[in-house]
Amino acid sequence: MATAKRKKWKRRTRESSIFGSAKAPDPFPISRSKLEMFHSCPRCFWIDRVAGVGRPGIPAFTLNSQVDAILKREFDVHRAAGTPHPYMAQHGLGHMVPLDHAMMDEWRENFKGVRITKHGLSLFGAVDDIWKAEDGDGEEWHVVDYKSTATNNEITPELFLVDIYKGAYVRQMAIYQWLLKELGHPVSTRGFFVYENGNNSADTLLSGGPEDSPRGIPLRPVTVIEIDTADDSVVIEGERIDFDWVENLAIGAKACLELYEPPAAGEYCEYCAYSSASSSI
Repeated sequence: MATAKRKKWKRRTRESSIFGSAKAPDPFPISRSKLEMFHSCPRCFWIDRVAGVGRPGIPAFTLNSQVDAILKREFDVHRAAGTPHPYMAQHGLGHMVPLDHAMMDEWRENFKGVRITKHGLSLFGAVDDIWKAEDGDGEEWHVVDYKSTATNNEITPELFLVDIYKGAYVRQMAIYQWLLKELGHPVSTRGFFVYENGNNSADTLLSGGPEDSPRGIPLRPVTVIEIDTADDSVVIEGERIDFDWVENLAIGAKACLELYEPPAAGEYCEYCAYSSASSSI
């Protein structure tokens, strides 16, 4: 598929995605990514969802998406067989298996996802995976997120608590866990990030793949990072990220939608800073 024609910018015209419009659903849908937008900049969130003016778009990271898709296919094989994926066994998690559940495909689908109705909103987010562990007291579900990067730096749990971008991943994890908890599922506060890391030392793409696609992607050994949102040390930029934090985020998002004018911009919002600077010239 080719993009052969540029489109002129215009305000969003689909009224169903604009809060307060005649065609807006009730309860109004807010995705996990929009909750993150509200967290980073209430003004951008209000302008997007109420005024109908979205942030400028960026190209999709299609290679990252391809890695995600391959991982999902791999884990689906073990989901059907009821066996742990080798990554799980290699990291001391061989007692777990990918969750086989009738809603799994929907929970992983964008614009559907794990969905609840609370605080006057339809809140949802699409998970990458859920792993299940069983013991004598029943089963426990662990939210799993796939990530792709290319760095020579070691990826550690501590890095997630100091790196502002990886901190956003922790907030993402907490929201998914909260959604599943609200649905009454036995979700654990322990979640996992499966990190595929490109090998910057590689010299070629000419080998390493299957016969029909011989140009392999050079990857380092996979890293699996565990984060427990019940741990008091999970503090991102001064905020304790747990289920109470997610609850208050949802409450704040609904209150923001009901404002008659946009609130103040987030302190670090580059979009609002650029808009303010350009309009003052």
